[in-house]
Amino acid sequence: MHIVHVATVTDTFRSAPDRIYRVLKGVAEGHGGELEWAEVIDRTGDRLLCDFWTEIQLARGHSFRFRTRETVELDPPFQLHYRHRSGPSRGLAETISIGAASSGLARVTYRAFYASPRRPFSLLFAFFAKPVAHLFMRAHYRELRRSVERSR
Repeated sequence: MHIVHVATVTDTFRSAPDRIYRVLKGVAEGHGGELEWAEVIDRTGDRLLCDFWTEIQLARGHSFRFRTRETVELDPPFQLHYRHRSGPSRGLAETISIGAASSGLARVTYRAFYASPRRPFSLLFAFFAKPVAHLFMRAHYRELRRSVERSR
């Protein structure tokens, strides 16, 4: 299995880490946002099997929406792990970590890796997915910021 790094995107929020975790957990549990929403297919404790619908904004006002089936592991207090089981990003593994930055601030870090049995396919996926992952996570962080501020 060939594993390649796709993206690491970090941002700082004016919120407590536990509040950010609750909002992200809520999306995985079916309380979605504007860019992404989920339907829980199965749940065993902190492990969920979800269908996610994700909208990616592209240049010139274009966007596309796709569905992925993902295993989500809620790892309290401040991590969520996503494994893409089907859809266009099958093989993608993502982790969102939330930690305290400085007083009153939290740091959220998104990391993504892609695994494929064929090395050329892994490299090709990473090449095309990297800019999309950065664009999507910046938009996702803007939406998260609005949600966290709304839930204060």
